[in-house]
Amino acid sequence: MNKVINTIVMLMIFNFALSQEVYLNIGSNFTNYDYTNSKGEKNPKVISSNGAAFEIGYLFSLNDNIRLSTGITLDEFNALGGDFVNRYSWQTSYLGFQSTIKYNVLNVFKTFKGSHLDNQLFRIHLNLGLNFNHIVSGKQQINGQTFNLTTEKEFKGIFIKPLIGFDVQYFLLDNIALGIGYNVSKNFGVSNSTNQSLNFTNNQLQFNIVMKIN
Repeated sequence: MNKVINTIVMLMIFNFALSQEVYLNIGSNFTNYDYTNSKGEKNPKVISSNGAAFEIGYLFSLNDNIRLSTGITLDEFNALGGDFVNRYSWQTSYLGFQSTIKYNVLNVFKTFKGSHLDNQLFRIHLNLGLNFNHIVSGKQQINGQTFNLTTEKEFKGIFIKPLIGFDVQYFLLDNIALGIGYNVSKNFGVSNSTNQSLNFTNNQLQFNIVMKIN
């Protein structure tokens, strides 16, 4: 774990030294639990629920069309379930580190400056990313009773979340943009040693603010 933390810190320092922009994403997760019990059976009574999503980080250019963002994420993956007799709810929060390749499919500029375009008006990215995350809080409620999920083997450990999506950003000022984005992902538990499996299929709607710093 110490090696992971040291690697994350070094990457953040490296990115800060090269970064051109900082960003903050705030949004909502719409999550489906992909759960299989020890008998290989799924629970059809578990339905999707929504939770909050946060990300803060740095964004820098690799070339004219490709950017790399690295940031810290906090995602809530929630679900509901039950029948006429019993009612269940799961509420979990996962802290993660995420890197995303952002490909510029469209850039619109306001003016020409000398022989080149200057002052972005808006841009559209296609995104492909990878997130490593771990549960930091979680509870299950069954008919008023509450249980801690952070000690449950299928919920804890390292999860890996590949994602794909897009975002659109509009520059209000030369160095500040507001945007909206949408990502589709699946969070896989890779350190679960039990005969039960739990993954999270997630759709994320996000709103972001971006500020150029150099």
